[in-house]
Formats: sequence, structure tokens, C-alpha cells
Amino acid sequence: MRQFKSIPAEIRDNLAPTLAQRINQLRTLRNMTVKDVAKACRFTTQRVEDLESGLELWLSATDRQLLANALAIEPQVLLEVEAKSTTNLVKESAAYNQQKARAIKEDILEGEKNIECPNCGGILKCSIQDGLDIEGRPIIFAKAFCLKCPWVLKEI
Repeated sequence: MRQFKSIPAEIRDNLAPTLAQRINQLRTLRNMTVKDVAKACRFTTQRVEDLESGLELWLSATDRQLLANALAIEPQVLLEVEAKSTTNLVKESAAYNQQKARAIKEDILEGEKNIECPNCGGILKCSIQDGLDIEGRPIIFAKAFCLKCPWVLKEI
């Protein structure tokens, strides 16, 4: 991988306030194309374009590390501008969380589309998975995750 110079002080003090803008700013500073970044961190060019357009507001630890290495920066530079959830379900009761998860699961199994994330209000990516129980009987599972925050439907 190429070695890059450190971020100049005048830019380090004025880094962009959002993840999308910061990735674009650092990529431009490094004189890299979207294709260069995608290749360096093994993302598709579409994924890098999605990140730079603001479609993704946070990164997994692994993706953050890969992108930081590609841009020759510390992962913390990206982490500090990743979107954080505006609500905190951890503080809510476990019973409420289970009730909400059951309702979402039922909606998915009934074929409902455009279900809102209980954490951030974004639209959930939903699917139904077929499987077999321990005795070989067919069963179905509702699966869902949010595209904007880390929320995932857990089996209850």
C-alpha cells in the first residue's frame, strides 16, 4: 500500500463535520479516486460512493479500520463523526424491547414493507428465512436490520 503524508495541521483543525464529508475530504487530500479507495479497502466503488453521499452514517469496526488504513489515518478520525443513535433503547425496559421486537417480527411475517426502526426511525431491511426445527419440521424466521443505525432484530 502507498505511504501518505500526515494530515496538514490547517486541515486537521478544520475536518468536515459528517462522515460523508470527511471521507470525501480525506480522499481528496490524499489525491485518491473513489476507485483507489475502494481497491485499497476492498469495498465496491458503489459502497464508497454511498459512504460519500451520506447513505451510510456509521461503520463497523472492521470497515472503519479498512477505510482508515486506505486513507492513512487513525480510525478515531472517522469514529468521531459517525452518527450516533438519538434514542437509547438500553434505558428502556426489557419488556418493552421484547414487545416491540415481537410486533416487528409479526409485521415482517405478515408481509409488511417499510417498517420503521424503533431506534432511529429509518426503514428496516427485512426478510423471511425458512428453516427446520430440531425435529425436522419447517419453520420461518423474521430477519431485520436497520440501514442507518446498528439495530438488529434479535430472536426472542
